[in-house]
Amino acid sequence: MTKLQAIRWFMNDVLCESITIARNRMPVFNFGMDIMNPTPRLVLPYKLDCKPDTIDKMFRNNFVSRCPLARGFSNITITLLHECGHWATRSIMDVVTYDKMKDKANGMKEYMEIPWEHLATEWAICWLSSPINRKYAKKFERMYFGYGND
Repeated sequence: MTKLQAIRWFMNDVLCESITIARNRMPVFNFGMDIMNPTPRLVLPYKLDCKPDTIDKMFRNNFVSRCPLARGFSNITITLLHECGHWATRSIMDVVTYDKMKDKANGMKEYMEIPWEHLATEWAICWLSSPINRKYAKKFERMYFGYGND
């Protein structure tokens, strides 16, 4: 199974609907969920397995500080769950206000405090709090990193 197939499998099941992975991947190293589509559309960075940069580390530290059990999961897993959180909470998002807040955010710390970013991580934390879901996330990691085919 390829990494893209593993991502699609995981996110389809987490969201209980089929996702689309954007054909044109971001030349930068950002993940994103297009919530303006009628179905979930995931945008991936050009390179999936880059060495974590400062922003990645800040995101992970924020996530783990709010959910210590996330320490046992890879960056890709918690990032994908955060993106699923954007889709799951899209009905309460005000895109115009979000864009204004994003433009005004001074650094990653302020960006992570935008209510909809915070909410997407909260959704991911709730999902990860279930022991069954954690087993499922570990199965994804084995598939993604090629540890075996459960």
